[in-house]
This record gives sequence, C-alpha cells and structure tokens, in this order.
Amino acid sequence: MKVVLIGYRATGKSTVGRILSAKLKIAFWDADAMLEKSMAMPVKEIVALHGWDFFRAKEKETIKTLAQKGACVIATGGGVVLAQENVDLLKQVGVIIWLNAPLQDIVDRLNKDAQSAAIRPQFTDGNIVQETVDMMKQRNLLYENAANHTVDTASKSAVQVAEEIYQYLRKSGNLDKIIKSKKVNVK
Repeated sequence: MKVVLIGYRATGKSTVGRILSAKLKIAFWDADAMLEKSMAMPVKEIVALHGWDFFRAKEKETIKTLAQKGACVIATGGGVVLAQENVDLLKQVGVIIWLNAPLQDIVDRLNKDAQSAAIRPQFTDGNIVQETVDMMKQRNLLYENAANHTVDTASKSAVQVAEEIYQYLRKSGNLDKIIKSKKVNVK
C-alpha cells in the first residue's frame, strides 16, 4: 500500500512525504528525483532538451516503477494528474492525498526557493504569479477528482500536514492496510 501525495509544485509534497514516511516507518520516493536520476539531469534540462511530451512519457514510466514498490510514501510531480493513466494506476496501489496550498503560499515558496528557477521549468514566458494562477485553474479539478483525501495546508507546518494525513490514514482504515503490507514485504 502506498500513500501518494499530489498537488501543484511547491505545495510541500517532498517535505511532508519525508516526514510522513519516517512516521509510518516506510520508504519515501520522490517521483521527480527518480526521473532526474534516471536521466542524469534536472527536470528543467529534460524539458529544455526533449520537451514536455517526452518528460510526461518518462513520468509515466516512473509511476509504473513506483507502483511496483512495496509500502511507501510517494511525492509525485505536480503534473502527474494530467495523465489519467497515472491517476488510475496510483489509485489501484494506494491512497491519494492532495496537498492543497493557497496560491500566495505557492508563489511565495517559488520566489523564495533559490533553486526553483534552476530546477523547475516555467510553463509559459509570463510571470510566475500569472503562470501559477493559470496552471492551478487547469489542474485543481484534476487534483480534486484524483484525491481520496484533501489536506488544506494553509497556515500549517509540514509536520502538522503530515500528522493530519496520518490521522486520516488511521481513521479511514488505510493505516491498517499499510501495516499489513509492510508485514507482507518483510516476508
């Protein structure tokens, strides 16, 4: 059983994922980091050299690989929901949690993140605020439809978000499934 974190870029998926995986005592996988490692270059370079279609195809391959892993927490790339094939596969193997962050939080994080410009390709030539507004309009319904549960991250630390997810897993019965799948993986 997997806990799959979805959401727009800079919503805290990787940070929360690491905290949650430690709390659950299961592996953590960052889909974009895996893809970057397999291609030996950052996402921005992959997109610059090969284009978005190529990147999305590689992303599907990465999701297929992650679906075969044991119990784990997966932080997906922000665009994973653009392919229904990804969503369907992730729903089959786990529970999907949408980290829904306010627009201003996302923009602030992108602006503060010095590495952001180096590693995250922009989708348009426009400014980061307008681009984020436009992309969130396109994707929010996709995130909502894919998610088994949504966590509003406004005014919450990554630890608080991870705890909220943990409590959801406990109350929904998914924590028991994770524990059982960990035992299966150990044998």
